[in-house]
Amino acid sequence: MILDSGIMTVFRETDANGTGAAGKVPVKAYANVYTGWYGELAFETSPAYPTEGRREKKTDARIRILQNRNVKQNDIVVLEMAASWSQRTTQPYKITRVYHGPDDTGAAQISDLSLEVYTP
Repeated sequence: MILDSGIMTVFRETDANGTGAAGKVPVKAYANVYTGWYGELAFETSPAYPTEGRREKKTDARIRILQNRNVKQNDIVVLEMAASWSQRTTQPYKITRVYHGPDDTGAAQISDLSLEVYTP
C-alpha cells in the first residue's frame, strides 16, 4: 500500500507539572511522538455481526503508517490531508485501536490505527 494520503503527527498527553508532583494540579501538555506519511484504509461504521456483551467502539477513520511500536492507544493524531496542499485542513483524532504487524503482501511492517474524532 502506498502511504500518500497525507502527513500525520502523533501526540501523547503529558503532565507539564511533572509526574508525581505532590499537591500540584496536572497541566495538560502534548509531546510529539511520531510524524510521517499515512494511507487511508477502508472501514465499516458498524459491525456485520454484533454480539451480545461486546463493547462497541466508534470508528471515524482508519489509517496505515510504517510500523512504529511507540504509537499507542489513546494517543492523539492530527491528520493533514494531502489532497489540496493549498488549503490543508487538520482534524484531531484519538487512537482507539492499534495493530502492529506485516503488510498484506508481507513486504513491510506496518501499524494500522483506528481513530475517533477528538475534542480537547
